[in-house]
Amino acid sequence: MKGYLNFETGGRGVGGTGLSATIAVIMTGNAMGWPSPTHPLLLSPNSPIPGMTTDDTSWMISLMYFGNLFSPIPCGYIMELIGRKYTLLSLNVIPLTSWLLIIFTRTTTWLYLARFLAGLWLGIVYTVVPIYLGEIAEPRVRGSLSTFFAIMTYVGVLFEYVFGPYVSYNSLAGASGFFCILFYLTFTFMPETPYYLVKMKKIEKAREALFWLRGDNPDVDVELKNIENAVAQQMANKGTLKDLFATRGNRKAVVTVGVLSILQRLSGIGAMIAYTSVTLPKGAIHHVSTHQCVIVLGTVWVVSTLISSFLVDKLGRKILLIASAIGCALATFLAGLWFLLDAKTDIDVSSLNWTPFACFLLHGFFYSIGLNPIVTTIKGEVFSASIKGVASAVTSLMLAVASFFLNKSYQIFADEIGMYANYWLYASGCTIAVVFTMTYVIETKGKTLQEIQDKLNGIETPLKNRETIVSKL
Repeated sequence: MKGYLNFETGGRGVGGTGLSATIAVIMTGNAMGWPSPTHPLLLSPNSPIPGMTTDDTSWMISLMYFGNLFSPIPCGYIMELIGRKYTLLSLNVIPLTSWLLIIFTRTTTWLYLARFLAGLWLGIVYTVVPIYLGEIAEPRVRGSLSTFFAIMTYVGVLFEYVFGPYVSYNSLAGASGFFCILFYLTFTFMPETPYYLVKMKKIEKAREALFWLRGDNPDVDVELKNIENAVAQQMANKGTLKDLFATRGNRKAVVTVGVLSILQRLSGIGAMIAYTSVTLPKGAIHHVSTHQCVIVLGTVWVVSTLISSFLVDKLGRKILLIASAIGCALATFLAGLWFLLDAKTDIDVSSLNWTPFACFLLHGFFYSIGLNPIVTTIKGEVFSASIKGVASAVTSLMLAVASFFLNKSYQIFADEIGMYANYWLYASGCTIAVVFTMTYVIETKGKTLQEIQDKLNGIETPLKNRETIVSKL
């Protein structure tokens, strides 16, 4: 399996380390997926929180994305101060508190606070984990490793979909909170990234981290020297907000990740994760309940992302992004068309009730092979060492703003205009993503982090030198 993820004995190596880090991502998937199975329960006469309305549940869903607005910027500075690893470990108390509030409180106010805290963790994870994964991986497997992020998000969502309808409200929250404990117990033993350690001038610790990640590789010292040279070159700027736009490369990196993050949310995935169970027409598939349809959808997300992990370092980032956006545009346009015909015309489409579900499956497949995993991959690759913290924070904030608006507006658009408006908005966003990727995004497949910086700054690395660097890594 050379060239793919290498799981070494005892959990050492990039694969084991990445797997442990992405348990934090499962926790964000838990929080994203939790509303889908609990939404109908919260609105029922037997609701654990009496008196909840559709407006209350809309706020309950969107407040997670509102909380997401407040953590990226401070988290970006924290991870530069104490490191990627200890930022995640120390702030792990936030999602644990969120699940405890859900278990032990029974008012909308406390539920809102719990969801706000879940949003804080979402912002932390989207700021730190892509950088962590990008910095521990070799160029030939960096894309595959980064797809762990998307896979584990869906694993967390699917966990909620599978168990949520069949266990109690408290049991689901307790089981979800267990991932916080599992993350702490496993990630405690993982190394800090070599890039961060070199940046902090802890060269011997960086060497130890590389031996952990690469095994007994005789080229570790060569890679360490390359990292030292890259960090020294990239640390010419101080890493302030002003420095985000100080060089051509920094500007292009921030625009690339920021716009892709917004377009990723504008594809409609947030609404589909949270609202599918109440959006699908009743009896969409004969003899299959809505909850079972949602489980099938979650399974498609996981399997499709696994497919992407095998393709991303072979086909490249751009071609998968373009194919993904085209597929999502087609799926959301057709879903919007069905909702328009159903609500705004006299055409009887009841015999085609399966159409939205089929469109959701199509969207899930295409979104999961490109827009979801690859945006995270690119985020971990394109920022220079001097601005990684602040740039990751700013682009996470852009993602949070888009997520909050789109999730909060979903029910408003459905009520005031029609459900079709949401899905045609998503189709428009996906179309823009195709054009933006074709005209602006650079290909990062197989390049070292320094080569990516050179490309962003318009500096072409001679092919012979590039092949020498990659072979050594």
